[in-house]
Order: sequence, then structure tokens, then C-alpha cells
Amino acid sequence: MTLASINGPSGNFSMSPSPATPGDDTSSSQRTCILLVEDEVLIRLMLAEELRDAGHQVIEASDADEALVILEATHPDLIISDVRMPGSIDGLGLLAHVRASLPLLPVIITSAHLDPAHAHSEGANLFVPKPYLCGVMLDAAEELLRGNNDDQG
Repeated sequence: MTLASINGPSGNFSMSPSPATPGDDTSSSQRTCILLVEDEVLIRLMLAEELRDAGHQVIEASDADEALVILEATHPDLIISDVRMPGSIDGLGLLAHVRASLPLLPVIITSAHLDPAHAHSEGANLFVPKPYLCGVMLDAAEELLRGNNDDQG
């Protein structure tokens, strides 16, 4: 198993498999990898924990610039991104980059300041409005990973 560390504009971050849960027969090669892009630390930590507890590998980024560095090194199965973040681009800029370079990569956009129709017009597969319960985002992610693109909000 390969672990990768990357130095990004916001500091160091690393990719590592989710810890195995006792009785969990899902190997790390079968786990889906989710790139979580959120500048609010508590939201990012809580959602990352919820996703990991559900068996997903999670790579965390605190802004879109950091996410772009990660995307140069790995190919996640799904991106969950906030819109308003510090840095040279916001979540919609990240979405535009993803649509140009990885058009089939599913993306969930979340925001308290964006209309769902705008998120969809920019290319988001799903929009989940803030505030949300972590379980709602987990359900949205798992539905999208299964191929169900119904909107959550």
C-alpha cells in the first residue's frame, strides 16, 4: 500500500487509507476516495470523520488551491467542496477546473450563499445547502457514488 505526502500552499497534508474497522471486510483498494474541500475546520473534521466511519478514504483540503495540488497527485472518486473559501480560486473555480480536466468526476457543491440552480449551471452533480447534517452529506455522497444524481436541495 502506498501513502503519499504532498506539500501544498496551505501546508502539509497526506493521503492515507481509512483505518480498518473491526469486522470490516472492505479492502482499501475497494474503498472510494473522497476529496473534501472545506475551509471551516470543524465542519471539515466532522464530515471527514463521518465519511471515514462509513468506510470511505478521505483526503482533506482547506481551500481550492490545495485541492488542485492534490488533484495533480491523485484521482478521487468524488469531490465535496464548499464555495466561499480563501485562496486564489473559490469552489466554483475548482468546479470549472474539474469540469475542464476531469469532466466525469462527480462533484457535490455546498454553500449557504448559492442558489442550487447556479451550482447546477456551473456543472455540479449535486448541491447540498449549508447548514447540513453530516448524515445528509454522507447520504448524498453515497447516492452520487452509486450513480444517482438527484439533487439534495
